[in-house]
Amino acid sequence: MGKVIRDPIHNIIEVEDDVLELIDTYAFQRLRRIRQLGVAWLVYPSAEHSRFAHSLGVYEMSKRVIRALKRNSSHFTLNKDEEKLITTAALLHDIGHGPFSHMLEGAIKNLGGHFEHEEMSTRIILECREINTRLQRFGTDFPARVCQVLQKKYPSTHVASVISSQFDADRIDYLLRDSYMTGANYGKFDVDWLLRNISIETATFPSVKGQTVVGINHKKGLNVLEQYLLGRHYMYIHVYYHKVIRSFEAIVNNLIKRILEKEHKKLAGYKVIEALFNSTISIEDYLQLDDFVMMSWFNEWYNKVKDPVLHKLLEYLFCRVPLKVVFPPQEPIAYYKKREEILAQYSSEDEKKYFFYEDSSKNVAYKDLYTTRDVLEEIFVCKEKDEIIPLSALEDSIIVQASNALKKDTIRWYIKP
Repeated sequence: MGKVIRDPIHNIIEVEDDVLELIDTYAFQRLRRIRQLGVAWLVYPSAEHSRFAHSLGVYEMSKRVIRALKRNSSHFTLNKDEEKLITTAALLHDIGHGPFSHMLEGAIKNLGGHFEHEEMSTRIILECREINTRLQRFGTDFPARVCQVLQKKYPSTHVASVISSQFDADRIDYLLRDSYMTGANYGKFDVDWLLRNISIETATFPSVKGQTVVGINHKKGLNVLEQYLLGRHYMYIHVYYHKVIRSFEAIVNNLIKRILEKEHKKLAGYKVIEALFNSTISIEDYLQLDDFVMMSWFNEWYNKVKDPVLHKLLEYLFCRVPLKVVFPPQEPIAYYKKREEILAQYSSEDEKKYFFYEDSSKNVAYKDLYTTRDVLEEIFVCKEKDEIIPLSALEDSIIVQASNALKKDTIRWYIKP
């Protein structure tokens, strides 16, 4: 019989019984307790949506994309097994995310540790018994094949492209969902019209000639494709790389840094964070991690810790006091001179280390084939006379004409308020 789930983005999501069995596992339900946008709720109060809601949305969007490709493509067929493979991979694509989504992952990497949520997704699919046994009902090799899709190693490129490419079910859902939940409407675009104009085609461009790609109709769909790419660009500027959101990400980064460097071994959660940093964490321990658990640790530290630096960082987080943002000079000599002037105002080495943070963010709204050499990292356009070419080879697109403006590198300094 399955189940019907109401959703603000897709309205009705229909879930089959076998998929419902995956959704109702502890591992998947954990995603309810992980916010999609990390600490963005400190800037956009309604950005409380979860990885759980997003994963259901990607599942629904993958089904919509498949229906569109089958309807619009003259020589495209997809058997039931591959269809189940795509939609299941869509559902589980984010099951490996940790607390605060990308934020904690970035903090661990910044400090020299190794943490990839994609790797954790693979480990959960292969090592978590309740997930693995349910997936094996579709075939003993089904869990490994789902991992192939998520790792972009599946033999059929068009299968992986539905889940992971520049134009995929994941990006479509998070742009629409994040835009709706933050109230920042930059990410909205005409998804229905976009889906009416995509199809599976064979590339004719010399460097990728003969490869199967997802293409969009040049005459009817180019403008909505541009709307999608520009929306993604603006969402990065106004939401994902918002200066105050990045400030609180810097604070959490330095919280983790302080905990590890000062070896606060007696504090709750220390051993788990250390294991995460060293890539020695077990799946059992990892699945117990979520935003609520880490915030409870932070709260306990705030009330019990004697370390003044750690306490001040926690105070900034709990009392919503962002670090002050400074945009450094671009000229190298002026850059280092200004940096030294700021650091000279700090009273101790600890202040310099934990209350000065250099943040570098890179927003590339559109990657072209010339740079990536990967058909999954390109968007193809279907012109007349069976000409299937990369968007980057299309001279009449404003995306191509504005390619330099759509690549934005931003360096910010965050200093003690």
